[in-house]
Amino acid sequence: MYGDIFSRIKEILPMQAVAERYGFEVKRGVMLCPFHDDRKPSLKVYPGSRGWYCWVCNEGGTVIDFVSKLFHLNARQAAIRLDNDFRLGLSTEKPDRREVDRWVREQREKQATLDAYRAEYDANCREAYLIRSMPKPPPESPLWGEYAALLGRLDYLDYYYFDFNHWR
Repeated sequence: MYGDIFSRIKEILPMQAVAERYGFEVKRGVMLCPFHDDRKPSLKVYPGSRGWYCWVCNEGGTVIDFVSKLFHLNARQAAIRLDNDFRLGLSTEKPDRREVDRWVREQREKQATLDAYRAEYDANCREAYLIRSMPKPPPESPLWGEYAALLGRLDYLDYYYFDFNHWR
């Protein structure tokens, strides 16, 4: 019985629709991988029902494998979850609501953390741009000390940018 549900789900549901249904943003066929701390999209979403693959985790599979790994379910539970979430009508079983609520709460917390990090990064980039666009005062000017302090701040911001782009 479940073999038929598995094959029908794999035929019907495109991987991108499944990823977007669970709150992931797929751009140009890639997205942030939910299975590791991903700052740069590394999970490839293949067109149609061809599945997914993460270059960092070195894992991939079908839509059922994705939901199984995402929600920590076995394959049968993942198929039931997809069937219910997409209202396919292939099964009469229902998923555990507590697990769904727990996962949604975790995803919201992760997204809030990522949004805060991005906001801080954007603010630092704007500040660095403003410092770089300031005119350089002559050394005998009373503003020279403030300018030197801003250059020190710029060194920190440049380090922050380098750290964000090269070590994360």
